[in-house]
Amino acid sequence: MATVNISARVPEVLRDQVDALATALDRDRAWVIEQAVKRYLADESAFIAAVQRGRADARAGRVTEHDDFMAELDAIIDQTELT
Repeated sequence: MATVNISARVPEVLRDQVDALATALDRDRAWVIEQAVKRYLADESAFIAAVQRGRADARAGRVTEHDDFMAELDAIIDQTELT
């Protein structure tokens, strides 16, 4: 896969943390940053997808009233505490 350079300004302390992690992992700075970006993109993409699913459910009327949800949650907690 082709690679490209991306520049970003970060606080010096963040650079130092990246370098410390790279040293601990016996990797270079670029590898640590690439892993961090991959995780960030995966996490944010998953969050956005979850929000979109929630909005679609709300538009379709697939919702639960707060009081009903809390009652169900309380029942689950009570059952768990009994076991």
